Amino acid sequence: MNAATFTRGGFGTAQSALRYGSIIYTIVSLMSPGFHFFTEMDRNMDLMNMPSQNNDDTFDFIIVGGGSAGSSLASRLSERFSVLVLEAGAAPSPIHSVPTYAFAQYNDPAIDWGYRTVPQRQACFGLINNTSIWPGGKVLGGSSLLNAMMYVRGNVQGFDEIADKTGDSRWKLTNILKYYLALENYNGWFDKGMHGSAGPLHVERPIVSKFTDTIMRAGQEMGYAVRDPNGYGPYTEGFAKMDLYLNNGRRSDAYHEFLQPAMQKYTNLVVRKFSHVTRVLFRNNNEAYGVEYLRHGRRYIVKANFETILSAGALRSPHILMLSGIGPKEHLQEHGIRTIMNLPVGQYLQDKYGAYVGPFLLKEGQSMVIERDLTIPTLLQWFSTGKGLIRSSLSEGTWAILTDSAKRSGRTRKPDIHSYILTTTMPEEISQIITRAFNFKPEILRFYSKAAKLDSFFQLVTLNSPVGHGRLTLRDSNPLSYPVIDPKYLENEEDARSLLEGVKFAVELVENTTAMQDINGRLMPGHLPGCESYEFKSDQYYECLIRHVTFTAYKFSGTVPIGKGFSDKDAVVDSHLRVLGTRRLRVVDGSVLQQRHTSINDVTCRMLGQLAADIIFDDWRRN
Repeated sequence: MNAATFTRGGFGTAQSALRYGSIIYTIVSLMSPGFHFFTEMDRNMDLMNMPSQNNDDTFDFIIVGGGSAGSSLASRLSERFSVLVLEAGAAPSPIHSVPTYAFAQYNDPAIDWGYRTVPQRQACFGLINNTSIWPGGKVLGGSSLLNAMMYVRGNVQGFDEIADKTGDSRWKLTNILKYYLALENYNGWFDKGMHGSAGPLHVERPIVSKFTDTIMRAGQEMGYAVRDPNGYGPYTEGFAKMDLYLNNGRRSDAYHEFLQPAMQKYTNLVVRKFSHVTRVLFRNNNEAYGVEYLRHGRRYIVKANFETILSAGALRSPHILMLSGIGPKEHLQEHGIRTIMNLPVGQYLQDKYGAYVGPFLLKEGQSMVIERDLTIPTLLQWFSTGKGLIRSSLSEGTWAILTDSAKRSGRTRKPDIHSYILTTTMPEEISQIITRAFNFKPEILRFYSKAAKLDSFFQLVTLNSPVGHGRLTLRDSNPLSYPVIDPKYLENEEDARSLLEGVKFAVELVENTTAMQDINGRLMPGHLPGCESYEFKSDQYYECLIRHVTFTAYKFSGTVPIGKGFSDKDAVVDSHLRVLGTRRLRVVDGSVLQQRHTSINDVTCRMLGQLAADIIFDDWRRN
């Protein structure tokens, strides 16, 4: 590509530097500490002067975590009870509503716990220290403020498996669907008759690149339907443009949908930010009566008249349980923690993960290019109208297939591969932001940046329901230490075979369909660093690729699994989400679900909050 090409595409040196520098300066200015002056102050300012312990501070319910599930649950429980929400982070700021900013905020310590896995033995070779970064929302609204806003319910038919496993019909899909529908205010790509229209969760069509329609046609050319992945029925093979959590072009998150309106409506709902819960407190007969937490350097105790509920997410909730004495007995003893209940907390950790495949190159003008397309005028257009190119999280579409590997092993109930189509380009100028977010080694980032000024896209090809699982354990007994996270990526050979097949399909979709060839679609030539010894596009090359750029899809789960009771070897909570062997303690978040049953995503966590509220109302009505 010569200098004239760059000029035609809007990449003239001086103009590009000015345009690009202006955008980055705007974003960095908005991110500055001073900008957080605009976040909400606490509703109860007298809490700043609380004594070191307050044993008389009591609410009907304590909810630990103000994320997607916690916000949803708190909004319902506060209709009838006094509720305290304890959140370790702050309130969100307006910058979080910018759709195209989604990926740039990962691992920002102001809003993200910034978890990291241990070095992986069979994967992540192209990431620094073989370590995957796992974001986790540390802010009111939780990870609904961090994620890429992709609205996909996924494998909802798995709820029937949970109902059969637990013997509780409330978990059947026919019941669960009513919660999804009640949540939705749907204005997406598909038939509105299959969706809700009056709920707090806004779903809209984003701006998508020109090539997105072409890749839908390519999928049809390969024999797959373009279908609604969020319909009434099971999650099936096929292609779809991406719906996003958007409200007039801005992020639709759990804080603004649930928690903020409830705080304005109910005086009996109290939300305390910057409150780091360290343990659940128990008295005789394993009855939870409250929690201990740290806030602004001081330690507090708060009590619950009725229940304590952990909604801190699939990583924090099991961590708090183990610190409180609920977990594998031998492991707790290793760290000097008295065991209250010997349960397999953290022993079935799973993530939806896969390989970052690309870049795939296209004709000029087919996709979004940061330097060319994200300009100050487009930012101002979005700010004033909610329209334009900023109305995108750079997520174009999605497809799902059932591989031959899955068919041979009898795993045919749902697609085993699910891919996300992304127009994330990686200019070297923002390498620090990209490295912070994705942890790529410098040589991998240099390889990807070759396409930064070209029309291109990536596909994150993921295992929809991995066979293998990892573990989450304590690092020590210090509540401020992070847990040890080992997902054991690609240590299961069945997973490796399925992912390899998925990656080959992703390349075939682009290079062997007439639709994509019409726009000159092709995998960028050149070997991924670390895979030079293999023939380009051979099976050996693709296996090397999946083990180098192994990537999370941010769907952590299975650390506090639901089951029928003690007869279930993997169960930690029952169908009422009560922690087995305890009283007045529940867990309501994605940790209770397992990938082998159902997809775990943001809308499912919000749905869980609504379902759990009805379960709790029923339980206390009986009592």
